[in-house]
Amino acid sequence: GRMPRVSFLHPQGRSGEVELNLTLLEAAKTLGFELNHDCGGNASCTTCRVEVQMGGDNLSEIDFDEQDLLDREALSEPWHRLGCQARVLGDVVVRVPETKWVQPTSASSGEVGKRGTGLP
Repeated sequence: GRMPRVSFLHPQGRSGEVELNLTLLEAAKTLGFELNHDCGGNASCTTCRVEVQMGGDNLSEIDFDEQDLLDREALSEPWHRLGCQARVLGDVVVRVPETKWVQPTSASSGEVGKRGTGLP
């Protein structure tokens, strides 16, 4: 029954043990790391999104609202999660994008999100 360990990869990132079933957003607060959440954690924006590097199976199942929002923002890769929705069920490592997500306006700008995910 040890507590799950969450690591936030970011220049100001933190890692540490948090209580089971906290959202990533709550876990970040617990560890003293400020994860953006413009809408206050209501799954109505994507500023709290993270890219799951390891331990995706240790996050709660994605629900309809979260999937719908991610799809709408073209964040449909399986490793994209919303920090306010994903609950920590075990050890997980997530990367926090340093810039806010902006809807791509043209085909060329759509490539920006692909680099640097650390995934093939």
